[in-house]
Amino acid sequence: MKKVMKLFRKNEKGLTLVELLAVIVILGIIAAIAVPSIGGVIQNSKTNADAQSVILIKDAAVRYLTVTNPSGAGATGTPPAVTVTVAQLLTGNYLQDAPQVQSSSTTQYYESVSVEYTGGGWKASTTAPALTATKPTAS
Repeated sequence: MKKVMKLFRKNEKGLTLVELLAVIVILGIIAAIAVPSIGGVIQNSKTNADAQSVILIKDAAVRYLTVTNPSGAGATGTPPAVTVTVAQLLTGNYLQDAPQVQSSSTTQYYESVSVEYTGGGWKASTTAPALTATKPTAS
């Protein structure tokens, strides 16, 4: 019996074509499942990056107005609000660079944000920031 097994082992030198095809089919199925889910992860990452950029701009605008206009002078409307541009934040060194919208299919940048004045000071508005196609720069 051992002699017969040794004979069979001597003839096995590699994988057969059928075995290779089976492996390729399995890898193809795995790739077909993985690629769409990776695309969803990338889009979610871009959406999360945009949300964090909005928070960053609003926070920078509140800090900018707290330093430059602590009394709320010039705020109009109900509640009193002021629009702060990204260019103002860049000029005052509250931002290093103009944030770009990540989830858009076209190149867009954040242009301005509204900040409200309450009796206790400035707070970020709930309205979405305005967008522009041209990159804001420090003036």
